[in-house]
Amino acid sequence: MMTNRDRFRAAVGLLVGPGPLKQRLGDAFLNHLSEVCADELPRDLRASYAAVAAAMQSGRRTGSLSPVAASVLKMSEADAAGHAQAILSIFVALDEPLPGQAAARAAPMLRAVADDQDLPAFLSRA
Repeated sequence: MMTNRDRFRAAVGLLVGPGPLKQRLGDAFLNHLSEVCADELPRDLRASYAAVAAAMQSGRRTGSLSPVAASVLKMSEADAAGHAQAILSIFVALDEPLPGQAAARAAPMLRAVADDQDLPAFLSRA
């Protein structure tokens, strides 16, 4: 089962790929973000996601176009870029560790040798 973080990571992966921005935005929403439940997001991210979701689903089904495809088609490049930025911002916020988890996610400090005397000759300071 994919978590919201996984869904946003996959969506950002599509957004930074090749192709027209509006097409990538529509694909990212349809393939990864349409299943996100806003209530499962942290409170401070819900409004941003709700705004993106509303914009992506505001279009009416027209012929073979889905509501998302119709919404993206009517969207300006600037609006599409704004929604892509919002998706990236939500992903970054989801990927940040919680205050108590910061130490657990920090990269461990590794030391290859115990002290200067253990250095091989080719690495020693000459």
